[in-house]
Amino acid sequence: MRRKHSICMLNPFYFPYPGGTEKHVYEVSRRLAKMGYDVNVLCAPHAKGLPEEEIIEGVRVKRIKWATALFELPKPLPPPMPVNPLQPLEIHAMAKRCELFHIHNRFVYNLLDVALVKKIEGRKLALTLHNARPVGIEPVTDFFGGLYDDAIGSSIFRACDAIAANSRNTMETTLEKEFWGKCSVVYNGVDEKFFNPRNRGDTVIDNLGLEGKKTVFCVARFVEQKGLVYLFDAMKEVLKREKDAKLILLGRGPLEKEFKARVKKLGIERNVDIVTEKIPEGDLAQFYAACDVFALPSLWEPFGMVFTEAMATGKPVIGSTAGGIPEIITPDVGFVVPPRDSKTLADRLLRLLEDASLRKKMGAAARKRVEKMFTWDHTARGYDELYKRIL
Repeated sequence: MRRKHSICMLNPFYFPYPGGTEKHVYEVSRRLAKMGYDVNVLCAPHAKGLPEEEIIEGVRVKRIKWATALFELPKPLPPPMPVNPLQPLEIHAMAKRCELFHIHNRFVYNLLDVALVKKIEGRKLALTLHNARPVGIEPVTDFFGGLYDDAIGSSIFRACDAIAANSRNTMETTLEKEFWGKCSVVYNGVDEKFFNPRNRGDTVIDNLGLEGKKTVFCVARFVEQKGLVYLFDAMKEVLKREKDAKLILLGRGPLEKEFKARVKKLGIERNVDIVTEKIPEGDLAQFYAACDVFALPSLWEPFGMVFTEAMATGKPVIGSTAGGIPEIITPDVGFVVPPRDSKTLADRLLRLLEDASLRKKMGAAARKRVEKMFTWDHTARGYDELYKRIL
């Protein structure tokens, strides 16, 4: 029986906060605990009433006292932002029981934290790149994100004993080549038992009047980087041949008014439903089940977990060639198109909407690909291999 190693996950927040990185840390941490690791999480409370310390599915969660979260921030800072004046003290205390600290947000932890872990405490340090170097989001975000990586991020990368990237594209666009040797690609996972082909979308079909209509589904934040305007333009072309087709867009964000105005200007508002209310994850599975095709033509996408959720449900997918998307979507499960190319996107949408046998074939292959490569069990095993190399 191997020795039980102690890991401390460093992330701004943790379960039950509903963020994507928080879900990643939660799913991986509880699996690593079952694999025999002593897993600890050091974070800030995102809401009042959360206990300062608790055990969640075998994971010891320590929420830093006096920490708080800022939910309103000036651009380009993404909320919420933790404020942890006691963070160095808590890292020092955690170092008494943990051999390795694993950072999950390089923009929150600074060189002082890194020096405390490495130089003062003499512990191992790992980092997961959940986001690639920002390119094509917006000029301000691109500039300051790149400046951070050049000024601070590169020093953090150098200090790490191991780095994980959520796609090969993230690794190659974010890290200098000198760091590639200590980097592993560890893909994000999906709950393949929850998102599965047996799910039924009857409630969504009834509520949105989708019975008998060919349906395209997309879930995304309403921001420029998701390329949604090109999906609207593509739908206008699709509707010239498939007049009753529907696009269901689920999400929220700062461009909601602009998107609704564009849909109206294109004259396709009858065929586009923009759903902005917050949908519980239990209901999200029904949206995937109700659609025929999932499409998201992102301009920047380090990974794209929504593609794996759709694929796990047995749906063919269409994405762009941006970021890590081509590492997810192979020719047997869907199509990738150039960013900003609404004409090619429309062509691929029509090929799937007009060919039920192709949709079925690709959907089945998509499910198999998820089971083979993109489950949380695979992600946890990737971390296990990474930890073995440095502990």
